[in-house]
Amino acid sequence: MLTSLDLAVSETGVMAVARGLGRGAHLAAVYAPRAILDPDIDDELHELEEISRHLETHTLSANTRRAYAKAWRSFEGFCGDFGLDALPAHPETVRWYVAWMSNQTDEWGLPRFALATIRQYLAGVADRHLHDGYLDPTGHRGVSDLVRGLAKLRATRPDRKRPLLLEDVTRIIEAMDHDVYPSGVSATRDTAALWLGFAGALRRSEAARLRLNSLELHPGDGIHVRVGSSKTDQDNVLPDVVVLPFGSTPRTCAPCAMHQWVALLRTSGITDARERRRAVMQQLYSHQTASHVCGAAGSAPLIGGPELLSPAPLLRATYRNRKSASIHDSGISGDALNTMLGMRMKEAGMDPTAYGFHSLRAGHVTQARRNGANTEEIMRAGRWQKAETVNVYDREYNPAARNSVMRLGL
Repeated sequence: MLTSLDLAVSETGVMAVARGLGRGAHLAAVYAPRAILDPDIDDELHELEEISRHLETHTLSANTRRAYAKAWRSFEGFCGDFGLDALPAHPETVRWYVAWMSNQTDEWGLPRFALATIRQYLAGVADRHLHDGYLDPTGHRGVSDLVRGLAKLRATRPDRKRPLLLEDVTRIIEAMDHDVYPSGVSATRDTAALWLGFAGALRRSEAARLRLNSLELHPGDGIHVRVGSSKTDQDNVLPDVVVLPFGSTPRTCAPCAMHQWVALLRTSGITDARERRRAVMQQLYSHQTASHVCGAAGSAPLIGGPELLSPAPLLRATYRNRKSASIHDSGISGDALNTMLGMRMKEAGMDPTAYGFHSLRAGHVTQARRNGANTEEIMRAGRWQKAETVNVYDREYNPAARNSVMRLGL
């Protein structure tokens, strides 16, 4: 425990004097620099200021901004309860905040804040300070030591989602009502989403953000998908093309599923409700066959290039009741994909407790390993940058592969 943080500096220096740390004490990390712009600046500088603020909004992803905003509200609330300064905050205030979070429990007596959440909240506190011109109080050795100690105290294995293999995915898809109106509409969409997660090894956030113009039909490969920026490539500078290959049968053909869904999307533009319903029903009933509809094996593809020029969302929200179904213009969320998978697993008689949409990405690795794929091939398919990340999936769910225990002659 820190007993003294008496780093005295001037008003334009790094810290204010902090003696006798107690309730209501003034704990300041650093003073913000004085504004260089005065009210009399000309219009051009005002315009540059607006441009700079607009560019700032693209520094972090939308999800990260929301997470940091939530973290800052939590920290501000803590400081308000104890009469402490939130901005700028003293490192000792942050230590007390970490201690407070580590001591919170839920109704079952379990930690309310996971270690990952605590680190995320500290990142939000740091971002707010740095953005406003203050030093980062979370970078103090006293704070990092506290988090390190908490990590050792709570040392547990990560709770990874179990993988869904090819047999599991096909079982889930076959349990859906594909040729029944109106449930066939959402079944068609969900089938496309499942193949994006399994064959494309996409994260749920990546699948949810896809647009129609993210897809490109390829005569030899099937469908190329441009993922764009992602969790590990927020600047969108790394290769981002994912291949959805033709399946050996329509049952396991991701391009067929994508053609069927995009063909259904065309019907959403029909204004007359009765005519739209007729078109949707015809689409559902006409293409639930044993033959390809994506151009594979000499089949006639349902869609062509023009359908894929639109920037509209690919996986869209649907609404249905007993008698009708509609496809919205808005895209589905990543959380909704997670919920959808759980619901579809229950319908297939499977327990979804240990699974999530990430189980499809994990299943891609596990299935590919079992079928003989090497690390480089899997990294290329899933856009992993480190071989160790792939090997974690491999050791966890395919431990007998490339293991000397299998060569002991037992």
